[in-house]
Amino acid sequence: MAYNSGSLPFERASKIAHMELIRDPSLTQLLQSFHSDVVPRSLGGVSKSGVIDLKQETTIKYVITVDGGLTVAPNPIRRDKALSLIQIGTCVLSMEDLRSLKSNPMMDPRDVVDLLRKVDYRPVALPLSGVRLPGQSIRQTNRTILNAIFSPAWTNLYDVLQYLLWREWLPPGAPKPRRSMNCIGCGKSFDLPQGQIFQCPHCKYDHYLSDYLDLFNEQPEDFGREQISRMVMSALEILAILELPVKLAKKGQLQRLGDFLFIKDGPLMFRASGYRLVDSIRDFIEWLYAEGYEFNLVGIEKTGDFASFLTESATFLDCPGDYFLPSINFIQEEIRGVKFDSTAYRNRVSFGSRLGVRLSKQHIVALQIPTKSMSDTGPIAPASDDLIGLQQIVSVLAGLVSYAHDNALVPIVLANQAVSLSDKPSARILDDFINSLVQ
Repeated sequence: MAYNSGSLPFERASKIAHMELIRDPSLTQLLQSFHSDVVPRSLGGVSKSGVIDLKQETTIKYVITVDGGLTVAPNPIRRDKALSLIQIGTCVLSMEDLRSLKSNPMMDPRDVVDLLRKVDYRPVALPLSGVRLPGQSIRQTNRTILNAIFSPAWTNLYDVLQYLLWREWLPPGAPKPRRSMNCIGCGKSFDLPQGQIFQCPHCKYDHYLSDYLDLFNEQPEDFGREQISRMVMSALEILAILELPVKLAKKGQLQRLGDFLFIKDGPLMFRASGYRLVDSIRDFIEWLYAEGYEFNLVGIEKTGDFASFLTESATFLDCPGDYFLPSINFIQEEIRGVKFDSTAYRNRVSFGSRLGVRLSKQHIVALQIPTKSMSDTGPIAPASDDLIGLQQIVSVLAGLVSYAHDNALVPIVLANQAVSLSDKPSARILDDFINSLVQ
């Protein structure tokens, strides 16, 4: 029988090939493993690490949550032109506000709006394609814009970046690590001077302090432009979560730090070249602890390997307060399925250890909490006493669970609502953003 041109022969051939694959015993076993109606069980030999008393009183009075939202805004007439709009929000709520919201799920929407007004918004725009400053490439334009974003006129996060880079918490004359970077113009290395704008000593090429984070200069050509925007968003989130501790340190009011719980929506991590700042963040947190100041900081991981493991396999966390503190070895080999070599392990991007904890019968969350001592190689197997503020952090979170979605927490739900950006923003959003810049 002959076939006319069309897709029918190819469809039949595809079905035959599919049937042949199904007959393969290895694939059959794999598919049987994939298809299961059995409730997942915990891994053999794995048990909870301990129990936290969720009813213990805390001294925390305020919760500060930092979150970011990102969307792409194309020019409606010229589709080759697009901006990424980033909204960074720092939501400050009292524990009294949060308890009232939790105890009254039918709260008047106007009262919820009042809570959402307690947000410090920082709108940011970066070019994705077809948008650049006169005489500059998109990469150069991004550098110029990022410098403007960090400046006092926009977010003033240069104040936080400088404080951390130069370890300004140390006394005058104390030894500080050498900072260097490669010139964007000539490629030669030079020591980083203090200041927000400076020149390469070799070729006089102009640099911004934000260039040190190296978010734009060495990305491959096929690196997605939206990925660059997400790197910028992450950098702004990290600096924003550390803004209040830095301000309190500069004003000599660190005794107030224990009044706050700082929540970052996402891991405590500075990805890609942002690792250049992670050593300073670790040292700052370690210094705060050594000086006796309480710094309650937590990252909430809603996605990723560890969060998935808790949802699917951590049924050994039976009761609220049960927690699991895995070693790096366990995370690498049992969760990610890769061989762990302690002699080769390096982690330059994180400043917290992972912890899984059940907050209620319906809530089990993946957390990242800083430890008393941190480095590129550890702690490999942290103990509960290593995690700074563990008891207070978990006790407060247990009182802030939300049923808006799986494993939700009230402060993060509010922060998400505050900074969320539509996938298809109207011209009004872009107009409002531009107007906010030119006022």
